[in-house]
Amino acid sequence: MAMRIIRWTTPRGGFDTVFKFVFFMVVIHAVSVSVEYAMVGEIGLPPLMRFALSTLTAAPFVALALFAVHRSYVLHLQLASLASTDMLTGMKNRRAFFTLIENHIADGDQGIAMIADADHFKDINDTYGHAVGDLCLQAIAERLRDVTNPDETIARIGGEEFGLFIRRPTSEIRDLGLALCSPIQVTYDPARKPVCLTLSVGAARIDLGEPLERAMRRADEALYQAKLAGRGALVTWVAPSLPAQSGAVQSRTSFNPATG
Repeated sequence: MAMRIIRWTTPRGGFDTVFKFVFFMVVIHAVSVSVEYAMVGEIGLPPLMRFALSTLTAAPFVALALFAVHRSYVLHLQLASLASTDMLTGMKNRRAFFTLIENHIADGDQGIAMIADADHFKDINDTYGHAVGDLCLQAIAERLRDVTNPDETIARIGGEEFGLFIRRPTSEIRDLGLALCSPIQVTYDPARKPVCLTLSVGAARIDLGEPLERAMRRADEALYQAKLAGRGALVTWVAPSLPAQSGAVQSRTSFNPATG
């Protein structure tokens, strides 16, 4: 409720600032006249003089209040952005990712949940150091931005793990997988060979009304299969046609960019 009031009272541009200033001045004048009449039974000053008195008295405080509300709202937006952003990559973080996708699902939007994980990332950190590891994470984030559409959601949801919410036909997933899983070259020293890394990706279509956590578990199972299949590949979880053990990837389609 408080945030709704702050959002409504916050000035948004020149015209809106003037409108809200005048609105509050009229309200204050009306309250002042009403109180005076209720207390003494009459209005002692002519209307114009009474309005001028109310305006001169209240105007500095209204202007100060509008400025304070505007600054509070701006700071709120900045803090909200910081709380939902991964500082290393500039992407959404895990909490923001789940919140955004759950809102999409609640609105009836359907799509594909994906989990992308950097292959052999621990070896990169152990061999080249965490500074180079950070460069690799930033390069992965850039790859995800390059291959996704503006209306699709991407986020860093773990150390070297990234989440995606894709809204496109299943027929386009193979091409997206090729773009995601093709090798990423990261130059950390011009005198040395760049680091080459790949992504393994698990994907699962989110059924209408399905909890996001369930779809993410299926995507995680598909990711595990991608790792077992040799990494650098996309595996898509497909619903089973026959009963099978719970927790297993019932059926899947996969490919590896190295083999086509």
